[in-house]
Amino acid sequence: MQLLPLSDVINQIKPGMQLPWGVRDATGKLLLARGHLIADAQMLQNLVERGMFVDAVEARTTGAGASGSGAVSTPKEGFAGRWALLQRRLNTLLISPPADLRRLMDEVIGMLITLADTDPDQILFLILRHDQARLQLYGAAHSLHCGAVCCLTAKRMGWTEQRRRSLVGAALTMNIAMIELQGQLALQSRPPTPEQRTEIESHPTRSTKMLRDGGITDPEWLQAVEQHHENPDGAGYPAKLTDIVEAAQMLRHVDIFSAKICARASRPAVFPNQAAREVFTENQGHPLAAALIKEFGVYPPGCFVKLSSGETAIVVRRGSTVTGPQVACLTNSKGEALSKPQLRDTSVKEHAVVSVTPEANVMVRVPWETLYVGS
Repeated sequence: MQLLPLSDVINQIKPGMQLPWGVRDATGKLLLARGHLIADAQMLQNLVERGMFVDAVEARTTGAGASGSGAVSTPKEGFAGRWALLQRRLNTLLISPPADLRRLMDEVIGMLITLADTDPDQILFLILRHDQARLQLYGAAHSLHCGAVCCLTAKRMGWTEQRRRSLVGAALTMNIAMIELQGQLALQSRPPTPEQRTEIESHPTRSTKMLRDGGITDPEWLQAVEQHHENPDGAGYPAKLTDIVEAAQMLRHVDIFSAKICARASRPAVFPNQAAREVFTENQGHPLAAALIKEFGVYPPGCFVKLSSGETAIVVRRGSTVTGPQVACLTNSKGEALSKPQLRDTSVKEHAVVSVTPEANVMVRVPWETLYVGS
């Protein structure tokens, strides 16, 4: 069964209408049958946010599309579209874990590794250009970001393919027991309540149990999840261990780093280079933290920079040197928007990067996927 994201055909239905097709989860399981009444806009929004799907064949043979011609939207093509689809599928699996979780997670892991190996620069770009306003979906986005960063960093360190898959699986599922709480915490500006704190501190153990119940038996995957909040100094949780497996240590570094570069209601996002330095310093130069820094570099794809020419640009690819990335200029030296982004090689002196620029200072936005057309 080919599944289409519900968001791709959402223009076919409105509140008060009956569904022209069934609504399904990421496994293809039917949740709402054709003819089910969509009571209000909130119900429709909830279905979209939870990452629901429809059967592509059913969608094509029922109702008319937005154009009125009977055409139905197809899955978004391109790298960014596949990334977005992957996040929606992961969100569904984490919120409502199916009995055959292992098989479905293996598919997600394979999809993510394929994307990461195909174009790691675009992966980093999409992580940094994540829509920070969609805090209610923070849990799935954070899990996907951690999985992608673990994938890239483990490859840099020369881990075997099996160990890399185990680590990615752990990163994607480490918070399965508190995935919805993560969205709540991202939206609230006050500290966690005592009840929330209890749920946070017990989630590594509860997540591990849920994964075992879902058919996951990989010991490295399970150990990494169970220990990903432990600290070598014994100050971690839930067991205050000091002897921690390497995969769990990697996961802890990536988890902290990925949280720092994402905004929450209580604080803004931290610049990636600053976040990497903090993780490196806090972990006393641990080799795993060092590998994380090397993967992102000084000017990772997705960050905004000011050039010596006075132009403002966005990094699209890492360069042959850490200080010479490939960028796309968004404005000229006077701050005026360019009609079309212009690529610059910052290893050339007149286009050298002078500084990182806060996102809030950049008023120009373009469809980011157009920066990679033809690449």
